[in-house]
Amino acid sequence: MCMFTFSKHLKALLLTSKEKTTIIKIHAFMFKTNLSAHGNSIGRLIALYARIDDILSARKVFDELPQRSVDSFNAMIIAYSRKGYPCEVLSIYNQMIKESVKPDSSIFTVALKACVSLMNLNMGEEVWRKAVDFGYENDVFVGSSMLNLYAKCGRMDAALIVFKKMQRKDIVSWSSMIKGFACNGQPCEAVNVYRRMQKEGIEGDAVVMVGLIKACVNLGDSKMGLSIHGYTLRKDLDLDVIVQTSLVDMYAKNGHLNLASRVFKKMPHKEIVSWAALMSGFAQNGLPGNTLELLIEMQSCGCEPNSVSLMTALLACTQIGFLKLGKSIHGYIVRRLDFDKVLGTAVIDMYSKCGAPSCARAVFDRMDSRDVISWNSERTRLLIKKNLKVGVDSREATKFTFKTMTNTSS
Repeated sequence: MCMFTFSKHLKALLLTSKEKTTIIKIHAFMFKTNLSAHGNSIGRLIALYARIDDILSARKVFDELPQRSVDSFNAMIIAYSRKGYPCEVLSIYNQMIKESVKPDSSIFTVALKACVSLMNLNMGEEVWRKAVDFGYENDVFVGSSMLNLYAKCGRMDAALIVFKKMQRKDIVSWSSMIKGFACNGQPCEAVNVYRRMQKEGIEGDAVVMVGLIKACVNLGDSKMGLSIHGYTLRKDLDLDVIVQTSLVDMYAKNGHLNLASRVFKKMPHKEIVSWAALMSGFAQNGLPGNTLELLIEMQSCGCEPNSVSLMTALLACTQIGFLKLGKSIHGYIVRRLDFDKVLGTAVIDMYSKCGAPSCARAVFDRMDSRDVISWNSERTRLLIKKNLKVGVDSREATKFTFKTMTNTSS
């Protein structure tokens, strides 16, 4: 009875303690009274150290155990997963298998999540085979994690086999298939899976909507896109920045720039991909002025442009022959970003089409690696130099400044 009361108090302390000094005292007491005798309280101690971001102490407790239980492995694996250490997760998982400790559903799930982070399909399939051997083939959490790995690795054929064998499917299973098909260039299959999901009475969440919106982009189906947007509003779904950016991207790529702008303006929080999506839409639909205005607005909001938004801005400069701004963007890229062959090719193309062939050649000659597109841009430069005279439209140039970007890049 006394031991039961003692264990009860220890459990309460482990669940409520937040101060490191208190945790150290509990640890010292458990050590003096034979740490291994405290059963699953050891797992709680590991979790407690992890909760206060002391992963080293958590690992020390784990390593000093003479015999580790599934609770100890579980606590250590989850601790590493929450800290974003996928390699350590798989290392502990492999140690668990070597020590012949049977993993449970949560361990298999977290191990597969680590494989997704590392894009390690071979290791993921090993984990999956072991999960099947231990009877977790029909576990919805393990199965959904494997679906997600296959989808992220572009193996939708293998994902479909696992999906069809699942006796029970939750919203994560369905969303993994829908988003997987959409992101792997199979939009019709994504829509078909969604219709099957509807027939089974399961309502789509925000993740499902992102997959469907992506499918609409690939299909060029504006009508379906409008229907999906309407569904999210009727169901009052939580439209986070990912969903809203997907809507902006869909409307922009389908030429509905007014709708794209309306969704964009209503976004309470905008990330760099949100700005880039609308900028790209303007540029691809022949509105370079709007693209460059958006670039300046983005900077004024404190958002630093990335390679995608800068490539779009270079395209806009090309469309209106705005050489001065193109040069400023080139300078910013050199100072702030990795000047890879993709950005290099965009800069060459801009100089070639804005009437600065010598600048285009200088960039081309300095590139460490060149691909077919780079050579094509250089060929364009030569053709323009030979046959055309491309000038800068001063009326357009006076509408824009790149003062903010040139100041920050100096």
